[in-house]
Amino acid sequence: MPAHPYQETAAGETLSFCCVGCVLVYRVIGSAGEGGRADWFLAKLGLAALLSGNVMMFQSLTYFGTLDALGQEAVRTSSWIMFFCSLAIFALLGVPMLRIALRGLSRGRLTLETLIGFGALAAIGYSAAQTVRGGHHLYYDSGTMVLVFVTLGQYLDAESRRRALALLSPTMGRSRRLARTLRNNEEVMLAPDTVSAGEWVRVRAGEEIPVDGTVLEGSADVHEPLLTGEWRPRLVATGDPVHAGSTAVDGALTVCASGVAETLADRVERFAIEARDRRAPIEATVDRVIAVFIPAVMLIAICGFCLWGLAGDWERGFQAALAVLVVACPCALGIATPMATTIGLSRAIGRGCLVRSGAVLETLSRVRVVAFDKTGTVTTGRPMVREFVSAPAAPVGPDEILMLAAGLEQQVSHPFARAIVASVLARGVALPAATDVRVTSGAGAQGMVSGRRVAVGKLSWLPSCGVRSPPTSVAETGSSAVAIAIDECLAGELVLDDPPRPEARAAVAELDRMRISSHLVSGDRRAVVARVAEMIGCMDFAADQSPTDKPISVRALRPARGLVAMVGDGVNDAPALGAADAGIAFGPAADLARETADVTILREDLHEVPRLLELARKTFRIVRQNLAWAFAYNSVAVLIAAFGLLRPVFAAAAMVLSSVCVVANSMRLGRSAGSKGETTPAIR
Repeated sequence: MPAHPYQETAAGETLSFCCVGCVLVYRVIGSAGEGGRADWFLAKLGLAALLSGNVMMFQSLTYFGTLDALGQEAVRTSSWIMFFCSLAIFALLGVPMLRIALRGLSRGRLTLETLIGFGALAAIGYSAAQTVRGGHHLYYDSGTMVLVFVTLGQYLDAESRRRALALLSPTMGRSRRLARTLRNNEEVMLAPDTVSAGEWVRVRAGEEIPVDGTVLEGSADVHEPLLTGEWRPRLVATGDPVHAGSTAVDGALTVCASGVAETLADRVERFAIEARDRRAPIEATVDRVIAVFIPAVMLIAICGFCLWGLAGDWERGFQAALAVLVVACPCALGIATPMATTIGLSRAIGRGCLVRSGAVLETLSRVRVVAFDKTGTVTTGRPMVREFVSAPAAPVGPDEILMLAAGLEQQVSHPFARAIVASVLARGVALPAATDVRVTSGAGAQGMVSGRRVAVGKLSWLPSCGVRSPPTSVAETGSSAVAIAIDECLAGELVLDDPPRPEARAAVAELDRMRISSHLVSGDRRAVVARVAEMIGCMDFAADQSPTDKPISVRALRPARGLVAMVGDGVNDAPALGAADAGIAFGPAADLARETADVTILREDLHEVPRLLELARKTFRIVRQNLAWAFAYNSVAVLIAAFGLLRPVFAAAAMVLSSVCVVANSMRLGRSAGSKGETTPAIR
């Protein structure tokens, strides 16, 4: 048997304790937030439950007349035992509630602690007076069990919040490893936030990447589920971005640090904290209802007490009033919304969707139209060569034309140039070297390749290179065209497409199934936008939109269709993201787009848009169910208690049962079988 069977892990260290009591004390003292709150409730609850068990035992003997058979001395002794046990329970559980109640009264507010604290005080105080006078009408069990059950409800609330918040930010509490930084040709272990932009950081196979940056050397599968929610490793090589918090699974990398103070992992944590602290509008509505509900309950309790008293049964009136105060405790109302929204936010982050707040999640649940940016969002943002059209008077054959063009373009950094080079290399062709390369910004490039003068660029630019040829109509097909000239003679045109993402059509179809309409907004030519819209099944689109036109188009959708969500990835999308009811930055979005957006989707998968909207709908469907149950329960239970049909101790148990039902219903959001692509379970 181990010497220290009880262990706790904190800050990466394992601590050993001699008993479970020491573990609990450590948790209470060493924890903060919901964790420490839950453990403190548990500690108080354990001691109070022990004392209240004795109260219930003696009270039961009183109810059944057993103590009366033993004589008055036994009755009196048991009464004093119950008094001292109840006094200890009230000091432990009731006094904190009274403090909160008095603070609320000093500000002119009635809280749920007002109901419970003064109700329990009345029951224990009345029973204490009976004990002093030698009376037999004792309600110690009602006063103490009310406090125990309410504290049990508070513990369940705090514990469920702790578990939800543990999911809400998977990066919280994770310490970033030191960065193996190259300085003066030596490896120096530095804190990640001290690594400057441009410095080289080495990462060995199996190690966590400590900084954001770009791969300079090496290749590896990178595992980044905590950042993107994607369970499959991503292959990275020279030139690819990597993020702190991910792991190089099977290869060593040399990373050029970006020097950005806030890494992607930091951003996930910041979004999680913001999401936790911001409240949904429906929560403010519930608070206003509770502010009216509590005074109404107190009025009903007073009326019930007086009516039963006037009917000649003051004792039953007292029990009815106490039962009303206890059973009406709006604990279930208080946790109905935050419980569900917290779990919903945790599910979103588990899929790599950073939602700023519960308010944003509520807005997403009511979205009726989604406007998509085209380039980089609906399309891959990486042009591909679709076909080559050879000119009738081309000086060489098609294969040689492409080889010469790719030889020139390998010296150019334009996306079209990279697409041309990639398409030729895919054929297994070795590229010749280019010399005397001159690039004209926004037009094209020219140079010498294998002894021939080659020019690649816009057809309208070629005459400036000495090429005389009428323009063709290839570019009017909805694609982009790049002309190739060899020795001042037009050799042909390459037709390039920015193809839609493979999942784009399915994502739009899923939105249609949800009765959410899709709209394509782009600054590209009408023919190009129309072609892409047709390919993804989106009937509505707006073309030739400047960054200042996009917000106008987004706002124009709202009056006829309802709330609008805008999905974009570029700096030019930032105004439109801000103009929408919910802005969604997609994939490798620009920093300005991320900061403007209400949601950031880290995974480059358009399926996440309908999934996020479905999650929002499910979350607030459960919120409405929780609120309906809580309101119905309180209304019916208050009436039953006012008619004297419910003892206070059973009223307390019923109140806890209501809270448990709300918690269990909310937990349905986080409980179901997992699916591929999720690091947390999928929703049913």
